[in-house]
Amino acid sequence: MAVAIDLGRLRDRLPHHRWFGGKSRRIDAVEIDDQATVDDGPPKLMLVLARVFYADGGDDRYHLPLLVDDDGDPRDAFTDPGRLGVIGELMAHGVTLKGDQGAFRFGGPGLDPMDPPGGRSVRVLGAEQSNSSLVLDEQVIVKIFRRVEVGPNPDLELNRALTNEGFLNIPAQVGEFAYETEIDGEPAVIDLGIAQSYVGDSEEGWAKVTRELHACYDAIHEEDAAEDISFLVEQRLGPLLELLEELGDVTASFHVALSREGLDPDIAPEPVTAGDLQAWADAVEASVQRTLEHGPAELQRYRDELVERIGLLRFLPPDGAKVRIHGDYHLGQVLLGPQGWLIIDLEGEPARTLAERRAKQSPLKDVAGMLRSFSYAAIATLLERAEPDSDEWRRLLPWAAQWERQARARYLAGYLGKAHEGGFLPADRRDALTLLDVFELDKALYELRYERDHRPEWIRIPLRGIVEVIERGRRR
Repeated sequence: MAVAIDLGRLRDRLPHHRWFGGKSRRIDAVEIDDQATVDDGPPKLMLVLARVFYADGGDDRYHLPLLVDDDGDPRDAFTDPGRLGVIGELMAHGVTLKGDQGAFRFGGPGLDPMDPPGGRSVRVLGAEQSNSSLVLDEQVIVKIFRRVEVGPNPDLELNRALTNEGFLNIPAQVGEFAYETEIDGEPAVIDLGIAQSYVGDSEEGWAKVTRELHACYDAIHEEDAAEDISFLVEQRLGPLLELLEELGDVTASFHVALSREGLDPDIAPEPVTAGDLQAWADAVEASVQRTLEHGPAELQRYRDELVERIGLLRFLPPDGAKVRIHGDYHLGQVLLGPQGWLIIDLEGEPARTLAERRAKQSPLKDVAGMLRSFSYAAIATLLERAEPDSDEWRRLLPWAAQWERQARARYLAGYLGKAHEGGFLPADRRDALTLLDVFELDKALYELRYERDHRPEWIRIPLRGIVEVIERGRRR
């Protein structure tokens, strides 16, 4: 018999979780779409699909692993992660749990049913915000999708396809689970989670880069001459620059793997059309207007050049292809392990709809995201060491700027050296760079709005990026 979950207490507790995306909205009601009992406890371990309705209209569907007491009191099962080790067994044995309206189905194509993960150790990986992850036996990482929609989640969809293709620069997908039901008489599937090989001896790209930059700043000597900064950055950060060139190659290999013939039609590449170029230009021009409505004032002087630069897209010949991309690509989405770079978190920007995250795009959008991440790393490390515009800031800024220039050049060299194998870039290099400029502007404009609203002291980072794109255009 289904447990009567106390929906009032569930509603009150949802906004306190990091993964809950509706914190700024008042919840009007919570309803259960379906539920299944994993084990009887006590307390019961349950998988719940809940619909959250907001007072201002609209709703979201959430996947909630819950521990539910006999009186219906629910709490997030991640408060007792040991209870969730059973997920490894469910996947390894391909278990199906019946709900009231559908079924929760588990699969583990890369798991050993004789030795399922989760029996020895279970811990929560605490770095995420939009989802929740468990590490089972230090061998398998299970990501629980929280805000879910009908249709394939790109994190599972793309990792499954890339694993089947033998692409080695992702943690291999070894398990999954989903909810299957009917909606309006039609079959519907909601992806609920993915399991991948856990690479414990790895370092996040952001941590690696910022640590190396701090070490470089620490090594600056009074006798270092300004005219030698380029040489000294190459000398002191040479191994890091080589790694970033390798990252460019890996990024291109990722896009090449997603552009191969014979892939599922939802993943296979499609030609870029004149309509795509028009739509991309329109979207970035609208972003300029939204940004200018609320400042900063420094951006106003570049308005005409921004519009002119973006408008060049309308005159490019349609060339190359649209492919499935990462969609939220930056240094925090790559790991450096013993076998090199690994790309993680393929779900795209969590705030976007599933349709938007699964749309085929120019792969240069991912490239632009990574280049913007280099810019953030260069200046964020300075903000940790010096007051903006202080003497120390002015002393270190040329080093940060020089590193960013070299990192950019090496990453692009690695990317462009491999990307031609996929046939998705415009044949004319200048056209490809024009596309990249516009996508960098788009990303920097989004960053500027974010920093204006949340970290005004960081506005200088995206504003600097916008100016540099304009200056690069002037030099061409």
